[in-house]
Amino acid sequence: MKERNIWIMVLLTVVTAGFYLLFWNAMFQGQLKEQTKKGFGPIVHLLMLVFTFGIYAIYWQYAAGSRLAEIGAKDRSVLYLALCFIWMSWLNPFLMQNQANNIHKA
Repeated sequence: MKERNIWIMVLLTVVTAGFYLLFWNAMFQGQLKEQTKKGFGPIVHLLMLVFTFGIYAIYWQYAAGSRLAEIGAKDRSVLYLALCFIWMSWLNPFLMQNQANNIHKA
């Protein structure tokens, strides 16, 4: 998993009005697919996010938490899912990247 600075992610998200998170989603899913051999590739993942009007995004955030656990992180998939249902899912990319950074350091 590629290590990214969380504060740079926040800055890019604000400057691009959230479009950076679409890019991040695709790249992160691509890295998860390389590590776990599960899920779609980055392009199909991005298309699924757009064409299901975000419904796939809810499932993906849970699945990404499980996949992160498979490669050595703590399983926070239920937390990611819960944040989706209380309108706080915008935090999930930063939490997921933090987990990926911790795996990279270990």
